[in-house]
Amino acid sequence: MADEVGLGKTIEAGLLLSQLWAERKRRMLVILPANLRKQWSQELLDKFHLPTVILENRSFNETIAAGNLNPFLQEPIVLCSYQFARTKEAYIRQVGWDLVVVDEAHRLRNVYKPTSKIANALRNCLGPYRKVLLTATPLQNSLLELYGLVSIIDEYAFGDLKSFRSRYARLGDGADFNQLKERIKPICKRTLRKQVLEYVKYTNRFAIVQEFTPSAEEQKLYDLVSDYLQRPQLYALPTGQRQLMTLILRKLLASSTFAITNTLEGLAKKLEAAAKAAEPVQSPPDDIQDNLETVDALMDEWEESEDGEEPPAKATLSPEQLAELKNEMDLLKEFHNLAKAIIKNSKGEVLLTALRRGFEAAAKAQMEKGASNLQPKAIIFTESRRTQEYLFNILEGTEFKGKLVLFNGTNNDLRSKEIYKAWLQKHAGTDRITGSPTADMRAAIVERFRDDAAIMIATEAAAEGINLQFCNVVVNYDLPWNPQRIEQRIGRCHRYGQKFDVVVVNFLNKSNAADRRVYELLAEKFKLFNGVFGASDDVLGAVESGVDFEKRIAAIYQKCRTADQIQTEFDSLQKDLSSEIGEKQREARDNLLNNFDHEVVEKVKLQSHETLSRFGEKLWRLTRHVLAGYARFSEGEYSFTLAKNPFPDEPIHPGPYRMGKSGNDENLFRVGHPLAQRVIQKAAKAGGGIGGIKLYYTRWGRNIAALQPLMGKAGWLTCVKLTITALETEDHIVFTGQTDDGKPLENDQCRRLFDLPGDEFEVISTNGMEKALEGMVATQIKQRLETISRRDGHWFETEMDKLDKWAEDRRDALKLSLEEQDEAIKEAKRAARLAPTLPDKLELQKNLRQMESKRAEAWRAFDAGVKEIETAKDRLLDEISQRLQQRIDRQTLFTVQWEVQ
Repeated sequence: MADEVGLGKTIEAGLLLSQLWAERKRRMLVILPANLRKQWSQELLDKFHLPTVILENRSFNETIAAGNLNPFLQEPIVLCSYQFARTKEAYIRQVGWDLVVVDEAHRLRNVYKPTSKIANALRNCLGPYRKVLLTATPLQNSLLELYGLVSIIDEYAFGDLKSFRSRYARLGDGADFNQLKERIKPICKRTLRKQVLEYVKYTNRFAIVQEFTPSAEEQKLYDLVSDYLQRPQLYALPTGQRQLMTLILRKLLASSTFAITNTLEGLAKKLEAAAKAAEPVQSPPDDIQDNLETVDALMDEWEESEDGEEPPAKATLSPEQLAELKNEMDLLKEFHNLAKAIIKNSKGEVLLTALRRGFEAAAKAQMEKGASNLQPKAIIFTESRRTQEYLFNILEGTEFKGKLVLFNGTNNDLRSKEIYKAWLQKHAGTDRITGSPTADMRAAIVERFRDDAAIMIATEAAAEGINLQFCNVVVNYDLPWNPQRIEQRIGRCHRYGQKFDVVVVNFLNKSNAADRRVYELLAEKFKLFNGVFGASDDVLGAVESGVDFEKRIAAIYQKCRTADQIQTEFDSLQKDLSSEIGEKQREARDNLLNNFDHEVVEKVKLQSHETLSRFGEKLWRLTRHVLAGYARFSEGEYSFTLAKNPFPDEPIHPGPYRMGKSGNDENLFRVGHPLAQRVIQKAAKAGGGIGGIKLYYTRWGRNIAALQPLMGKAGWLTCVKLTITALETEDHIVFTGQTDDGKPLENDQCRRLFDLPGDEFEVISTNGMEKALEGMVATQIKQRLETISRRDGHWFETEMDKLDKWAEDRRDALKLSLEEQDEAIKEAKRAARLAPTLPDKLELQKNLRQMESKRAEAWRAFDAGVKEIETAKDRLLDEISQRLQQRIDRQTLFTVQWEVQ
């Protein structure tokens, strides 16, 4: 599922999970970034009423201690992070999953590379199971990434990497392009935001720039540290991480003096320890990870090959190197003292001005939409935890005192712990509490922001996985160089469900030419800050990855010392981007991935609301019937409270329960709730046999066109549950019936009869109706089997076509290897003929004989490879044949005599 950002891939996956849950296929796993776990848990609960369990080290160990030796084997849908899934690969492999959903699946796009450890581990343990991958960027610049993602879904969609690379190396307009499109069409579904404007109304976003001018002391610190980072030799930074550490230090330097002060001290201490041991520095300062939470993500994606090799662990520094190291240590101590002496930051001093401007613009936007007396809310993003604390202290001395919340990777401060404790008390006994402290802490902070606070000061931890549609001011106090991160930040607020225009406030250093050019690129090339959509995925994807773009920006900061150099380098970068973000590439991506189906959208738009409301009403009526005598019902509010426990064998919360939108302290009553499940089970056990029902159309008070012809008539009806096991295992409810005068009922009439209220009566005689009903049931079963056979036949043809193409790809790869050897032999023969001396000719002829011998071996390998391909194809055909064997199980649920009055 490759829909653009904000179009509801989570909802689409939720629909699939719900369908399987309804079919009682409940071995389901969702693998996702750690910071998305709570959001998924809440979305599946609120929108689909599906129970989940978040597995992390603590809950995993607790489950094992409770006696479950494989915590992945449990009925709630299991949510876990990528890293956790990798470490528990053996446990995951043991579960026969009905469905695995992988969110932000572009993290697996390099699975074809042996170095991609997490991706390969997940592919290995999830191989035989059904998978749904969710990503807004399935294709960036390399088609090999698309190959990687498709291979995780279906290893037989393409032959192998070599054949794919040779056939589809570049997007073009020829037959190969059209063939590739057809081959991925059944696998990749993509919808663009511009395609759904008819159905989804998006608000605008617009930018405000808050400029500031550093003080003389701040500028001096910036210049000194910047010059230091441009030195050819730095002892404080591990050699293999020089580029990455330089980028990190520049981020901290741009954030605030408070952000970099301790890091400068940490670098000096690292050098002091290195001087004593006479060995190079091997690791960055310890405080960096706590200060800059994106360090791990940067390290995962960063490649340091251009920095050369790591020095040996036990390398000894020479006396000359030790002297240089100590000079560098003294310099860093001077930087630290200078940074520590700066108490006020110019950027922080204009924060209040920026906020007031942002709130004023947001209030104006709200008034234009017809809203009044709404209190705007703002989220302030910073890259540094120390800057976060600095901003909190500034705003606590203003009109926002007591209206602030912090959001970061741990939230282990006293204020956050108090918010969490209050949240647990408030929701005690409800299903809002997942049991995962990290996930629940995030939920508590977001709820406090929504209900009580005006400002959330957040690190990058809030850029993914939380929905803040109630907030419409986004402040980029620190502006990342990674355009994808900026889009993620703004997307927390500017998304489906946002009612007002979103104001984006960006801070800009007025005296820094490089900063101004970066902002120009982000605003004008990537179009991040204005318009309905902001940066579209094809524009973001054109820069390969945000980390690659950060590297290019960091390189400019590293090598430019004058304004003219900055101008030249940024002009060159902008020229490169103009060719990368081109119309032809955008069209190629759209044409390759776009399978938008307007009919499906129309069908969902027209049917979903009616279906959900009818389903909820049936559950409500069933609950009224089963719990009569056990509960006090409030009909108008669709709520009830248990007066006594209807199921004494297990503890049940007395409520109150409410259908529809839940109040803060109410349990949301839905089909997935344990109490609703017990109600349904009790009702199902009470059915069966033959009975009579007198139905009252006139009491219903609504018009049901399908039932009007049955007014005043009577007849018989039977209901059969049919389980068909073939390609899939499917349950069908077969309704058949007829009137007493022999006229058969339509399927819709059979179903709609159960919308009417009625009374039971005792059946005295069946009048031999069983035989007639049995004949009608047999006819319906035959029709359904024929439909399933046609559908499976179409699937079989598709699979055969896929296998043929897979075999052709594999054969092409083998042929390609032979052709390469033939070409090499031709070149060798030519070189032998042109050799100037006889000894040279003899040596070249020996090499030629060896090459021809290898080619003969390659031909034998080709023949064996072709046979192996055919054997594999036969094996797959046998597996498909086994899956197509039909088995039918049948159970008559009930037979009723009916009358309609």
